[in-house]
Formats: sequence, C-alpha cells, structure tokens
Amino acid sequence: MPEPFKSARPSPIDCRTRLLLDPYLCVGPGCDLHADTLFAVSQHCASLGIILCVERQAWLEAGTDPDVVRRRVDLGRFEPVVKLDPLPLPSGRDAGALFIAPRSETDVADLKLLGALHARLADHLVALDGRLHALAARAGLSSRVLTPADALHWLRTLAGCSSPVMLREIDPRSTIAPGPLSDLVREECEPYDPYLRSRLEAGRGRVLVTFSGADPLAIGVIETGTPGERIELVALAAREEARGARAFEPILSAALAMARRRNQPLTALLPPHEAMALRLLEDLGFSRADRDPHGRECWSHPADPSVPLLADDATAWLLPLDAQAHDDLLPEMSGAAQAQLFAVGADSRPQTLGSPVRKQVILAEPDQTPSRGDLMLFFHGRAMRRPASATVTSLARVERVQACDSLQDVLALNASRPGYTLEGIASRLQAGPVVVLDLALLGRLERFLPLARMKDLDVLGSAPRGLKRLSPDAWRRLTGCLTLA
Repeated sequence: MPEPFKSARPSPIDCRTRLLLDPYLCVGPGCDLHADTLFAVSQHCASLGIILCVERQAWLEAGTDPDVVRRRVDLGRFEPVVKLDPLPLPSGRDAGALFIAPRSETDVADLKLLGALHARLADHLVALDGRLHALAARAGLSSRVLTPADALHWLRTLAGCSSPVMLREIDPRSTIAPGPLSDLVREECEPYDPYLRSRLEAGRGRVLVTFSGADPLAIGVIETGTPGERIELVALAAREEARGARAFEPILSAALAMARRRNQPLTALLPPHEAMALRLLEDLGFSRADRDPHGRECWSHPADPSVPLLADDATAWLLPLDAQAHDDLLPEMSGAAQAQLFAVGADSRPQTLGSPVRKQVILAEPDQTPSRGDLMLFFHGRAMRRPASATVTSLARVERVQACDSLQDVLALNASRPGYTLEGIASRLQAGPVVVLDLALLGRLERFLPLARMKDLDVLGSAPRGLKRLSPDAWRRLTGCLTLA
C-alpha cells in the first residue's frame, strides 16, 4: 500500500480475553432486535483485541437450520468470529453441584456454555436467556454473563466511546401517550398489575426513566405514601434490546436513595420473567420474600442507616480522586453544587446522569489493602471552579478485593462494572500489579466534608496523595459529619 494510504490506527492490544456468544441470540426468534447490537459487539471486539468466539458445531448447525435459512438470517454479518472446538460438558459432579443435571437438548446446550466459563475456556458469555443467567448466578458466575446491551456498553467503555445514561423523572401521565414507554407499560407491567394504568392516568407515583440520547431504555414506577409509610417499586421494565444492568441499575440506585431518605425498606414487585432484573436485585442486597396476588415476586431491601456503620473488625479508608477520575466513577455528581438526587434540566424535567450502585476502582498495589466490609470515603481533589473541590463527597463499602498482574485477569473482573478504558487499565499494569476493588456505593453526603474541617478534627494534616487508612479514633471524630443525603 502506498505510504499516504497507510492507516494510523494502532494495533489492538492482545487481551487474551475470550467473549463467548450464545448462538441463539443470532438466530433465534426475535434475533433482528439484537442484530445491530451484536454487529457492534463484533466490531469492537476486533478493534480492542478481544476474541469473540462461538462453538463451531453449534454455529454450523444454526446456519443450516431450515427455519434460519427460511428467515434468511445472515450469520456472516457477525464476523470475525473464532470457531471453537466442541465445548465439553461439565462433569456429572460439577453439573449437579453447580448447575443442573442435563435432561434435554436445551440443558446440554446451556451446560456447554456455562461449562466453558467454569473451565476458563471463555472469560465471559453474552446471552439473554434468563435461565442461563439464573444458572450462572447459582454457580457464582453471574458477573461473567452479560446481556448484549451490557456487553456493548463494556466494550464501548474500554474503547473510550461510551455514551452516558440519563435518568429522568417524568410525569406519570406521559407514560400513557402512544410511544415506547406506553408499549412497555402495556406489554411488560400491566399484565401483572391491572390497576397500574389507572394510577398513572391519575398522576400517582413517581416515574423514573433511563435514556440513551433521546431513546428510553427502561422505566421504573415508585409508589410512596406519607413519610413513615412503605416505599414500593411496583414496576421495572426495559426494552428488549436494552435489557441489562446499564438500563436498570440507575433506577434502582435512585429508588434506594429515596427509601434511605424516608428511613424505610424498599420493596420491589417484579414479574418472574424479568430474570436480569431479579438477578440484579439479588446482587444489590435484596432478599426474596414471596409472591403477591398478581404473581409478582416480592423482594425487599432493608432500610439503610443515614450514617454508615463500621463493623468492629472493619476499617475506614480515604481515597483521593482527581476531577476526571471522580467524574468517571460518580458521573451523577460531576460538577455537583449540592447533594440532590435530581437537577432540573434545560427542558425543565428533573434529570441526572445515571450511575450504578456497583462501582470498581483499580489501584496500584498498595502497602496496605482494604478488606471486604471496609468503608471507602471518596475525596475530590483540588480543582478550579468545582464546588466539590477538596471535599469528601460520598461513601462506599468494599465488596471484593482481588490482586491482579495481567490484563486478562483485570478484564475478567471489569466487565460487570465498566468504568475504565482498555488503555487506562493497560497503563496501570505496566507500572506493576494492581488491586481491583469492587465497591457498593452507599450514597453521597448530605453536606460535602471539606479538607479544612478534617484538619480541624485532626483527621488530616494535608490533602491525601494516595489511599489512606483512617484510625478508629479518626473515624469516630468523622461520623458526625458523614450523614448521607
């Protein structure tokens, strides 16, 4: 090729990460809804150096299936796809202990996919089948099974081109007007709550919607009484092609914040077919109670204290973040002037940048490492024209700590909690081993805690430059200043 026409695009990083694709997504009924998403997944995998793969035998059988041929499904559009040798079934012992004993062709197909994860033949699985997600959760593999929408969001984040999710509160009556939201209410919510439409028409409840650009992704309906009464999430549904944590988690995060402000437990009432949403509830600390008269599953989250409690054997830590890192980790607080859940947008509708409860921080391996159950205080570094400059803004609880020394190991933990670019992760690893912290955001502070106040309390002498462990005495002096919004 002549010199002027050579591409300046750098070669992809060799991640050694395998993303296994459930062939049913590409050929099953309704596959057209996911075709564009899966095409984008394949292109991002190729550009990032991630291997998108399928089982060769299953792929060839899908391509020659009479129904697939009749519907003219073009499997070529998902190339490049690496075809793997036949995936082995888990042993009878593993199948019985981790998954299920195979009794049908469907069981065999599902067990091959899940067995590939268990045997580390693949790092992640892209699937939408609720049964697959439930079996993966049973085996402790739920963080490695992604919906197509979540897989694409992760890959776009790695590539540095992810689009933000906007969370808006809308008038309940607007969900009745013809459009995608009305379709969601009618098809996904009303069959399990026949009186929901009449309540929305009367303007009852609070309706939260996640958007990507102008497109609605998911809807949640929250009903509350007077202060002191229970708070319920009576509906949660997403468009078929948007199902996953990216669409659901900002709504659940906002609902938990509302419940905390009322000092009440949050009850979620969801139909049993919302498998991804039910798994997400479990990951966020909800517990299953029973079913209501309409057949919905009842899940409950206990009331969170307004001041986080530190267990006797736990430690509090202070983590400084520069302005960009703080915005990446807590997008809903970027430029925040006060600890409010929603700000009013240019169209006069309450809105905020959507943010998940589950966070992840990647640090150079420190001398002292946090443990599960510890508390993490986020300190916004000094920045011009930032109301949160040099303040503690929010708290999180440590859920998991994992030391890693390879890109493949970090990516195996990162897919369900995207937030870093591939280049950013690789650059951290070049300096040496890292520690990956999985965190659960407890909330933002009602009043940001400034550095000057921490100096007055003899907690800090100067702005922290790295992860800092707080002594028990320092934590006790701080607790009166750490009320959550």
